[in-house]
Amino acid sequence: MGKAKWLKWAVALVVVLALAGGLWAWWPRSDQGLQIQGKEYQVKRGPIRRMVVSTGTVKPQVGAEVKVGARVSGRVEKLLVSIGQPVKAGQVVALIEHEDLEARLRQAQAELNADKARLERVKTTGPKEVARTQAELTEAKATLDLTTLDFDRQQKMRTSDLVAQDALDRAREKHLVAQARLTAATAKLNQVQHSYLQDVKVAQADLAASQAKLVTAQVNLNYSTIRAPIDGVVSSVSTQEGETVAASLSAPTFITIVDLARLQVDDFVDETDIGLVKLAQNAFFTVDAYPDKKFMGSVDAIQPSAKIVDDVVYYPVTIKILGDYRDQLKPEMTATVSIVAGVRRGVLLIPAPAIRRKGGKTMVYVRRDGQVILQTVQVGWIENLRAEITDGLKEGETVIIPMSAPLTAAKPGGGR
Repeated sequence: MGKAKWLKWAVALVVVLALAGGLWAWWPRSDQGLQIQGKEYQVKRGPIRRMVVSTGTVKPQVGAEVKVGARVSGRVEKLLVSIGQPVKAGQVVALIEHEDLEARLRQAQAELNADKARLERVKTTGPKEVARTQAELTEAKATLDLTTLDFDRQQKMRTSDLVAQDALDRAREKHLVAQARLTAATAKLNQVQHSYLQDVKVAQADLAASQAKLVTAQVNLNYSTIRAPIDGVVSSVSTQEGETVAASLSAPTFITIVDLARLQVDDFVDETDIGLVKLAQNAFFTVDAYPDKKFMGSVDAIQPSAKIVDDVVYYPVTIKILGDYRDQLKPEMTATVSIVAGVRRGVLLIPAPAIRRKGGKTMVYVRRDGQVILQTVQVGWIENLRAEITDGLKEGETVIIPMSAPLTAAKPGGGR
């Protein structure tokens, strides 16, 4: 029993010593000749990008989401689409009861026909009346000419006592009557011509009004047939068959159509990074529905006005989406956006997990002359799991990512 107990203590002691020896082998004993095990990587040259990472939302472009409504009042006779259904521009999506609108159209057409006939009648009878009055004026002028000649002759003959005074008086009276008839005929002609022109204007105005009324009736009848204004997909339906809608200043919305081929990302960039963002910079983003797929884009607009959310200042940035994405992206998807704010080529690169922090210094384990040492380095940009080294390492050297982490690992970031 005592021997067995001694054996247990002996085994435990061996295990403790073995663990202690292992820890001694793993833990750095000095800055020279460290005993480190891990994955080794060679320092290589290559490109690295400076990324501005932010969060946005997939949204329809301006004009790519349209609310379709009714512009006339009435009962919804037919609703011809449902949510998720593709539609083409001009396709009928709903019908409003329109019997009364058809009756108004027929009435407007009848009024138009009557006004056309009235104008034709005025244009036919008016010139005839003017011609008849013109003939009366011509006759009056001829009569005046004759009476004038007779009156002049009677005056000369009376001077020579060839005719009696009563003959001269009769000639004078005829002359005055002829003058009065001419004056009356002239006034009548002017009045007839003026009336004709006025009648034409009134008839033309009535015709124009009836034409406008007909157009309005036709437009209102057309409004009872509701059509899709754009190509797209029905995203919402807010009216049912049989419901009565009342058109007012704002048309009641029937359906909403969105063109899934015209989407963008409304991105929000932190104020600390907005200075790095420029128009036309390349970008890519992912969405939760397709975490392994990168959608490409570019910076299309940078708004000057900020948005403040939870006391944090953001600037809206519009990302134009490139390529075909219609079968994947949908409005309101959350997007994790990466904007390429800069590119450096031919720089020294190492895995970012190889970087350690010790005593306020940035260091890496490097193998030199068969020994592992801690080398102080200067880190530039960090992109994903790659880090740029601006000082402290040479191309071709070997760095080590320890299997244990005795020092604090560097956190990925934007770099300098």
